[in-house]
Amino acid sequence: MNHRPGFVSATGIVIAVVLLLGVLAWTLAKGPVLFSSGPLNAAAKGPALGGVTNHADLAGDCGACHPAPWSSRTMADACLACHQGVGDQIKTGKGIHGGLAGMRSSPTCRGCHPEHHGANGALTVLDPQSFPHDVTGYSLSGHERTAKGARFTCADCHPKDLMSFDQAICADCHAGIDAGFMKQHEATYGKDCLPCHDGSGRPTVDHSKFPFKLTGKHAKVACDKCHPSARSLQDFQKAPQDCYSCHAKDDEHQGSFGPRCEQCHTTENWTDATFDHAVFPVDHGSDEQKATCETCHPADVKSYTCYGCHAHSEGNVRDQHEGQSLAELADCIRCHPGGRPAEGD
Repeated sequence: MNHRPGFVSATGIVIAVVLLLGVLAWTLAKGPVLFSSGPLNAAAKGPALGGVTNHADLAGDCGACHPAPWSSRTMADACLACHQGVGDQIKTGKGIHGGLAGMRSSPTCRGCHPEHHGANGALTVLDPQSFPHDVTGYSLSGHERTAKGARFTCADCHPKDLMSFDQAICADCHAGIDAGFMKQHEATYGKDCLPCHDGSGRPTVDHSKFPFKLTGKHAKVACDKCHPSARSLQDFQKAPQDCYSCHAKDDEHQGSFGPRCEQCHTTENWTDATFDHAVFPVDHGSDEQKATCETCHPADVKSYTCYGCHAHSEGNVRDQHEGQSLAELADCIRCHPGGRPAEGD
């Protein structure tokens, strides 16, 4: 019995050889274009990268972008060999490509940059619904719908190409929502949107550059809580710079400890008050009588008294300090730091 496949015959072998010779002849005469899926982009006219100004200059040299199957080199390696600036972003974790490379599911070059779509084919194609726009430094979380109610597309903000953006587009779009507000807003703050807006839907300002730093829970407070109805730079600058202006209504001390809340409180937690009482120990006194703030500061924290504690009646103190004025006797800590006896006693 003959188990040889039917296509393995003298005729089949001859046909296969003829086809292989034809492919070889075509490749030698025309190059590897027989296997190309389409012409390369010829529109780019920027600085030369890897010896060429656009991909079309690579026509006939498939190996420049497509490594041999047995090679350990990848297409991404070939891309970065020419686009070294992109490689630098990836290495340092900076820029758009650095942010993309740091994602859990990092996209490939071909995922955003297709080729073989003709001389004028797009070299960057993104899906606005899935592209992580936050890596560009501008979020789309506050831009789900245009002024007309339609979903945003890339072309709405990047009508020319994805690598350019004109902030006038912001003004035009927002004028369609509230023209009066935009006219006043631009007159007050100018037309440079990005320093204060990152696309999240609320203003973003680097408050660390201002005298009042936003630390702890202050960092999460909405702008209008401290700047109600502010519409100009002057309005923002009028915001109070002290704690008491906002927290006076919550002052359990009713002003007795003064307006400097930061002496005892931090922005991390209002309830866990602490105070460095290094000048005079808070636990000064006997085990039977524990001092509270009001013990020594019955009026406010700016003044103190030792009278009424231990045997410190005014009469006793005067008897033990002959020759000293009442004003001197009122300032005990001057001679008794930390509650210790005065030198020479």
